[in-house]
Amino acid sequence: MRRFLVLTKAILLVHLRERAQLFWNFAFPVFLLVIYAAVFGGDDLASFIAWMVPGIIATNILAFGLISSSTLITEMRTKGVLRRLQASPVPTAHLLGAYLLVNVLSCLLQLALIIVVATLFYGLRVPPANLALAAPWVVVAVLVAVVIGQAVSSVVGSAGAAVVIGQVLYFGQMFITDLIMPIQYMPAWVQRVGPWLPGYAIAQLVRPPLQEGVLSPELGTSLLLAAAYTLVAGLLAARFFKWEARA
Repeated sequence: MRRFLVLTKAILLVHLRERAQLFWNFAFPVFLLVIYAAVFGGDDLASFIAWMVPGIIATNILAFGLISSSTLITEMRTKGVLRRLQASPVPTAHLLGAYLLVNVLSCLLQLALIIVVATLFYGLRVPPANLALAAPWVVVAVLVAVVIGQAVSSVVGSAGAAVVIGQVLYFGQMFITDLIMPIQYMPAWVQRVGPWLPGYAIAQLVRPPLQEGVLSPELGTSLLLAAAYTLVAGLLAARFFKWEARA
């Protein structure tokens, strides 16, 4: 157990020392909240914030998995950190468990930061019961996004490539999967395609319990979609995972 805790602390410190990670994980979601509140808040700012905050949290989860998490593991591979861990007596299961734990904790801290900012500056009120109901679905959403990000990091050869691919996948879903704008206001083709993307599943898992204190009526479909993406991404990550950087 002590070995696992030491490994978890080390991976957490790697997260905290990366300035790009800190920007995407903590500054960017707050920036989104401020910008969207200023541009689209209008007269009914309270209702807008109540709808937008869960979307920003879901957006941040997706960005964390596709960009931050995938880039971090790629950099650890490039810098030889993974090779040294492979040569150490640390079991692979401990490495995987510590990495996932750090990712979940990081996302929960981001969620807390977004809610605190929205509460202090925009009057958001989230009942504790809503938070309790949303928490397990946030964890599920984090795991889905992180596994997809690990598939990206396993397929590409460098941190730069991981960032580019992660950003393409992230920004490609940002506006068409009910994260930032309601999908019913989007073009017909978006309404047909959007619900099949992982970003939409993540939004449906997170928003209803956090905003309304209820589970999504699309919960079953969202879970199946999330499980399908997780399975495919997990197989890709396992198939192409490398301990060392490609030559």
